Amino acid sequence: MTDQHSRPSPTVRRVLARFAAANVLACVLLLVGSVWASHVAARNQAMADARTTTDLIAALVVQPALDEELLAGDPDAVAQLDAVVESELRDAAVVRLKIWDADERILYSDEARLVGRTFPAGEYQVETLEDGHVSAEITDLADDENVYERSNGQLVEVYRTVATTSGERLLLEAYFQYDEVTSRQSSILLHFAPITAAALLVLLALQVPLAHRMIRAIRVGDTERLQSSARAVEASTRERRRIAADLHDGVVQDLSAAPLIMSRAVDRLATVPDRSADDDTLVADLSAATTAVRSSVTSLRTLMIEIYPPQLAEAGLSAALQDLAARVEARGVRTRLELPPDLDPPPGTAGLLFRVAQESLQNVVKHARARNAVVTVTDDDGLALEVVDDGIGFEPGAEPGRSSFGLRVLADVAEAAGATLDLTSGPGRGTTVRLRVPR
Repeated sequence: MTDQHSRPSPTVRRVLARFAAANVLACVLLLVGSVWASHVAARNQAMADARTTTDLIAALVVQPALDEELLAGDPDAVAQLDAVVESELRDAAVVRLKIWDADERILYSDEARLVGRTFPAGEYQVETLEDGHVSAEITDLADDENVYERSNGQLVEVYRTVATTSGERLLLEAYFQYDEVTSRQSSILLHFAPITAAALLVLLALQVPLAHRMIRAIRVGDTERLQSSARAVEASTRERRRIAADLHDGVVQDLSAAPLIMSRAVDRLATVPDRSADDDTLVADLSAATTAVRSSVTSLRTLMIEIYPPQLAEAGLSAALQDLAARVEARGVRTRLELPPDLDPPPGTAGLLFRVAQESLQNVVKHARARNAVVTVTDDDGLALEVVDDGIGFEPGAEPGRSSFGLRVLADVAEAAGATLDLTSGPGRGTTVRLRVPR
C-alpha cells in the first residue's frame, strides 16, 4: 500500500532491460575514464621518453665533444660539433638542438643562423641551469628564439645541463616533433582500450543472467508472500464465520433469554406486599442488571455483524454497505454512500470491497476524529471503491500505529487479486483510501 497511485509491477524483461542499460552506461563511463587516464599516462610516458632521449644525447654525444673553443665562439669548434651530432640527431628524430651559456647566448645550434645570438631565457631554462634537473614542455613557437622552428608544427622542448671539460655548466635544449612524442600515447590507447572494453562487456554479460535469476527469485518470493497473505485472509474469513456462528448459537442465545427471566423476577418482586427497603434496593439492582444484559446482547449482535455481515452473502454488497454506514453513523460520524444502482460484483470482489470499506470506516471512527465520511463505488473500466473522511489526517509511514495493519494485509490481498489499494493522507487534510479492481 502506498500514498500514491500504484503502478503495474514491471516485467522481468523490463527490469533486465533497465539493468542492462544502467550497466552499459556505467561501462561507457568507465571506458571513457580509462581512456582519459590512459591518455594522461601515455602523454606523461611520452614526455619521459623525450627526457630520456635528451639525457642520452647529452651524456653520450654532446658533452664529450664540448671544449673551451666552443665557449669562445670558434667556428671550427662549432663545425666539429656539427659533424659529431648531425647523424645522431637524425637517428634520434631531434628537430633542433641548441646549447646556451649562462648569459642567455646560443653557443651552438644545428641552425647556423642562431649561433651567437642572445634571447631572453625562459623560466624552465633558468631553473634547469640552476638546479640541473631535466625538464620538458610544449614549445611556444611565438618566442623569438623559435622563429626557425615554426614551420615544423607543434614541438616539445627538453632542457638538460651539460658541462665543458673545465666544468662550466651549459644548457642543452632539444626539440622533438609533438606527433612523434605522442605516437606512444596512441599505441597505448589502441592496446589497452579494447582490453578494457572487452573486460567490461564480459562483466556485463556475467551480470545479466545473475540479475535474471535474482529477479526471478524475488518474484517467486513475492508470489509466495501474496499467496500466504491471501490464505491468511481466507482463513481469517472462515474463522470470523465460525466465531459469529458460535456467538449466535451459544452465548447470544443464552444471554437473549436472560433479560426475559430477569424482567419477570423484577415484576414479581415489585408486586410483593409490604416490601422492605432492602427489597426495593434489590428490585433496582436487578432492573439495572437486566438493562446491562440487554445492552450486552445488542453489542454482541453488532459485533457478530461486524465480524461476518450476513447481508453481504444474503442481500448483496449494497445492503451490506448501507448497514455498515448506519453502524458508523450511530457512532457519531455522518456517512454518505454513493453507489451505482446495479452494483452486483462477484462474491470474491464483493468481499474485498466490503472488507476495505469496513476497515477504512473503523479507522475513521477510532482515529480520524472526523465528522463526515463518504463511501463511493464506481464501475468504470473496473470497480473502484473510495472512502474519504474529513478528519485530522496523518503523515503516511510517520505513525506506524495509524496505518492499520488490517489495511496493509488487505493491500497484499488486493495485489494478489490484481487490484491496487492506495492510501493518501496528510496532517489536517483527512484521509482517502482507494481500491481499484480491474475487470
